[in-house]
Amino acid sequence: MNLLVIDWDFFFPTPASGGPQGPRDELFAWPVAEDEFHTETVWEARLRGFRAAGIDLPQVEGWQGFWDRFAFAPGTSLMYADSNAWAAHLWPSDLGAKAPAWDSVHLYDAHHDAGYRTNHDSFDAWKESGDGIRCENWMLAHAWAGAELHVHFPPWRESLARPPESPLVPVTMTIDDGTPPTVAFNLVFVCRSGAWVPPWADWAFTEFLRSAPVPRTVFHRNRWVHPRPDPARMADMKAALYAKAEEITGDG
Repeated sequence: MNLLVIDWDFFFPTPASGGPQGPRDELFAWPVAEDEFHTETVWEARLRGFRAAGIDLPQVEGWQGFWDRFAFAPGTSLMYADSNAWAAHLWPSDLGAKAPAWDSVHLYDAHHDAGYRTNHDSFDAWKESGDGIRCENWMLAHAWAGAELHVHFPPWRESLARPPESPLVPVTMTIDDGTPPTVAFNLVFVCRSGAWVPPWADWAFTEFLRSAPVPRTVFHRNRWVHPRPDPARMADMKAALYAKAEEITGDG
């Protein structure tokens, strides 16, 4: 049995994740955390940064037709949520199967999510730490259970050397060239990654889900707002309020 996981940031090119570099890469040097501030509030300030630099807002790309390459077993369904951490909670037993673990987990993502040595020196160190599962290490749960791990980085990534990859467990890593995996998938999970992908891409995320050829349902423990508040509207409202305040102050 096989699990397919897609992170929405797979379709959002950034220089920080190995995409083409440019003259204003600092605009993409975002601190991230999966909280309301980083998934919703902060995007208004980031939008203003792009506007001030005279740079078009970065967009998602390449998601149309993405599903066509995959084979799905009869009865396959799709679950979605904001965080990829929930993928650690999906097992063959959720489908009524007796298998204790997935044969393989295939992840399409801008990040490998198999633990980072900036946090732990080794897989054993992570296991002994008691840190648990988060969005950056959820694949460790499936590695621990014995699944083969495959990470497919986005085609906009220029090299596996930037950034260098050093997961805590064995992972087959490739830059996606459109070649389909040789397995049929029994379950699909998609995450929006609201701390990495901006709200102005939420409409496309909705269409991406709708285009999937299998039934869809939100993960039952997910909590989110979708679509998120429009940061462009908030920025414009703030600018109008500041202008009005300056007008009143000037008249006084």
